[in-house]
Parts: sequence; structure tokens; C-alpha cells
Amino acid sequence: MLVQFAQHAARPMASYRALGLDASVEQLGYLALSFAVLSIAVAIPIGRLVDRRGARATTVGGIALMGGAAVGHAAAADLVGLVAAHAALGLGLIVAVVGLQAIVAHAGPADEADARFGWFGATVSLGQVLGPVVAGAMAEVLIAGGLAGPGDPYGTTPTFVLAALLCTAGAIAALRLPRHPGGTREARGAEDPLDGARPAGIGSVLRAPHMGKALWASMVVLTATDVLTVYLPAIGAERGWSVAFVSILLAVRAALSFAVRVGTAPLVRMLGRRPLLVGACGIGAAALLLMTPALPAWVALVLMAVTGLVLGIGQPLTMAWVSRSAPEQLRATALAVRLTANRVGQSLIPVAVGAVAALAGSGAIFLVLSALLVSTSVAVARSDLR
Repeated sequence: MLVQFAQHAARPMASYRALGLDASVEQLGYLALSFAVLSIAVAIPIGRLVDRRGARATTVGGIALMGGAAVGHAAAADLVGLVAAHAALGLGLIVAVVGLQAIVAHAGPADEADARFGWFGATVSLGQVLGPVVAGAMAEVLIAGGLAGPGDPYGTTPTFVLAALLCTAGAIAALRLPRHPGGTREARGAEDPLDGARPAGIGSVLRAPHMGKALWASMVVLTATDVLTVYLPAIGAERGWSVAFVSILLAVRAALSFAVRVGTAPLVRMLGRRPLLVGACGIGAAALLLMTPALPAWVALVLMAVTGLVLGIGQPLTMAWVSRSAPEQLRATALAVRLTANRVGQSLIPVAVGAVAALAGSGAIFLVLSALLVSTSVAVARSDLR
């Protein structure tokens, strides 16, 4: 919860910091790219390390790196420094999250993974609620009091300091996490005798039935959330929304995701995994499509609440789907493959969205996300998810 509180306070404010440095909408896409790109290279090696050696050290180290990156955001005086700090924030997050998700995956039987990841996702959503609300309130106080300087017109610096403090507390708390998973004989023995240079177990993960569809669904759901976090400040500035209102929109999305994740297990029992995920992606696509034109603020608030519900359903279901599909001793690796796919999406899709928005206006962002969710709904409908 502390990690997500810090991340979701810092990331919207990073966009505002970039806007204060005269960044264009396209450059916001490159900021999002910097957050994700390093993770593509490290997620799978970190997953293999967790499977072999344990989760605690990587989790603590990742959270500590996030804290240092938050300080870097506060100190950034140009776009180059901001992008570097944002890249470090994304790297720290991926290192921490691989360990945390592995602990959740190994905390009980595979057939109860939906409930565990539902509660895990709920605590993530709680951090996502607190982050933008607190960050937006702090920024509005500074702006209203005339305390936001010319180099930081949106009053972002206190938020980055807060994020650093939250990460310090999170790293201290993580020292008490269990060391497992890792160090098991099965994981250490999972080397491929024919190709010692290739990371062990990745082929087994990728060959699992319908793993490609699970990874696609996970990538789109996560990237949709990420694109909204990055681009809503720019959309809000174009449509005349205040920093506080944009923060409220992000918080409402996260709050509804929190609510639905608490009830993930009952929803799965009632509707089944595949119908639930197909329906969620379809409804989310419709809600985002309706947000394409400029709308009254209250309509945008309602549609963002619907989006929060459906995206909230998607994340724990895809985490559990990937985890259940992989061999037990390679669950951390499977979740790391999932995170790598997510980061590929977070690297490429925001840049593409930024280019589309530069040509067709910021409302096109919602149109692109809607199309991606439709494709996900079709892919899940044709999968073996039960």
C-alpha cells in the first residue's frame, strides 16, 4: 500500500512537473516510456532470482530505489533530469513488485489465488486512492497560497518529498516480510541442460496453454490504468479541469477498483472467471469511448467510476490466471514475464497514444484505450480461462 501510495502520488505530479517545464503531449509519452523501459530488461532476471533466492531482499531494495527516485523528481530542473528520475522510479517499482507478487502467489493453494490477489489488488487500490488525493490537495494548497515557484508552477515538490518518506517507511516494513519464495531445490534445478545461457523456466512459462492471451489481457488492463494516470493531467489542462478535479478523477477510479477487488472471490464464484473478465473489458471499452468528446465534469466522474470498477476486476484475475498457468516452482518467473509484457505495453502504447493525441486531440486517447479493451474482451472470450 505504501509503495502504491508513493507511486500514484508521484506519477501524476511528474506529468505536471513536465508540463511546468513546457513539455508537449508527445513528450509526456516519452516520460511514460522512461518509467517502463528499464523494467523490460530486468523483470524476468529478478523473477528468476526470487524463485531461487527469495523475495525479501529484492523487495526492500526496490522500495529504497523508489525513495531515491522520488528525491530525484524533486531536484529535477529540466526534462532530462525528470526522465532519468522517472526511469529510476519505474525500475525500483518493478523490482519491489516482483517480490511482493511472488509472496502472494506462494501464500496458499493455487485455486485460492483469485481471493489472495483480490485482496492484494485491493491494498494496491487503496494506495492508488490516497496518492492522487493527497498529492492534489498539497498542490492546490501551494497554488492557492502563491507558494508555487516559476520553476514548479503546479506545486509538485512537496509530493515528491512525501513519496520519498513513504518509500522509507515501506522499505523498513518490508524488512519483516518472509524470505520465501525462493531457494527451493526445484527452482534451483530448473536449468535447461542444453542451453545454460538461457534463463531457466521461461520456455515452460511461455508454452503454458493460452499464456499469450493471459499476458495480452494483463498488459492492456495495466496499460489502460497507466495511460489514464499519465495523460489525465494534460486532458484536464485542455478541458479546463483543475488539478484537484483531475486528482479526484484518479482517486475515484482507484476507489472503485478497491471496492471491486475486495469482492473478487464472490464475483468469480457467481459469474465465472471468463464471463467476468470478458464483460469487464467490454463495459470498460464503452465507458472510455463515451469519454472521447468533452463532457460535463459530473459525467466524466461517473464514467471514470465505471472504468475503475472494470479495470479493478481485470488486474487480480489476470495475475491469478498467469500464476495458475505456470509450474508451481516458477510462479515468480511467470509473474515476472507478466510484468515484462506489461512494461512493453507501458513503453509502446503511451508513446503511440501521445502521437495520436498530437494529431487528433487528447480525446483520441480514450478511443485508443477503448479499442484495446475490445481486443482484450475478444481474446479472453476465445481462451480457456475457467
